[in-house]
Amino acid sequence: MLTALRERYMRLAPRERMILTAGGLAAVGLLVWALAVDPAFTAAREANLAADRKEAAAGELAQVLSDYQRQTARLGAAAAQGTATKDFSLLSFLEGLSDQARVKGNIDYMRPTTSDMPGGIREHSVEIKVSNIRLAPMVSLLSAVERSAYALRVKRLHVKRRFADPDLLDVTFTVARYEEA
Repeated sequence: MLTALRERYMRLAPRERMILTAGGLAAVGLLVWALAVDPAFTAAREANLAADRKEAAAGELAQVLSDYQRQTARLGAAAAQGTATKDFSLLSFLEGLSDQARVKGNIDYMRPTTSDMPGGIREHSVEIKVSNIRLAPMVSLLSAVERSAYALRVKRLHVKRRFADPDLLDVTFTVARYEEA
């Protein structure tokens, strides 16, 4: 069979042999590209993207670890200073902060709740609704909560602009504190 193909090839005109050879080389080149080179480039590109994703995830994990260590140190410092005592009242503390931030007159309600969580943890929280307030005093109150010596957390925050006066806000937020049950 090969000899028949070779004889047929030799009977072709030189120009036809050159075109057939060039076409065959192009077909072999395309096959090599499609079966070897392109999959190798694709695999290398995907490996680089996967490495970039892993580096980003490692950076995010390092940030989470840093936040965890900071919060653990904060809780340890609060316990060492005796600030996380049983006689601490979250509601009274938040009333004092709202008085300092000069938003006490804008508070519609403060609803304290206590719930037991799995693992022997008790959550004390206070839901606060503040109406007709400007942004600056509200930010002052929220930052005072976050910077307090107690391990407090703003658990939920809902901000809504007033229709009548867009400079004023209605804000509902929940502040939580955790302790061992």
